[in-house]
Amino acid sequence: MPNLGFLPALIITIVFGIVFQLTGDWKMMLIAGALGALFVRRIRKAFLVGLLGVGIAWSLLFAYLVLTAQAMDVANFFIALLGLEGLGAVVIIISVLIGALLGGFGGILGRALYELIDEIISSRSGEAAQSSATAAKSSEGSTKE
Repeated sequence: MPNLGFLPALIITIVFGIVFQLTGDWKMMLIAGALGALFVRRIRKAFLVGLLGVGIAWSLLFAYLVLTAQAMDVANFFIALLGLEGLGAVVIIISVLIGALLGGFGGILGRALYELIDEIISSRSGEAAQSSATAAKSSEGSTKE
């Protein structure tokens, strides 16, 4: 995978976060973070790409819902069940933080899986090259006799 850098990977993660959020399955944020993390080389950057990408995606979606739907009324209703009247923004902030953490941990998971698979593939190709070199030496020795 190419190393695109932090900002393009962040934009990719935001797009995947928005698209996957529209499916209605919050667990897809792990995959959104993992897909964005494929384009950076360090696990720290992968976590930040997933965290910020999914956090921004969820913030954009909640901002849209607050402006067009009655998301704040629903959030106020849920927080009122806990006895905290008028703190509906806290529900939205906690939701965005949970989504951002899902994206961040998805980024770590995606980067770690990519490195593991890359290591397995490179070790197998190294073993194949070593066995072919050994076979070439043994056939070279038998032709000289």
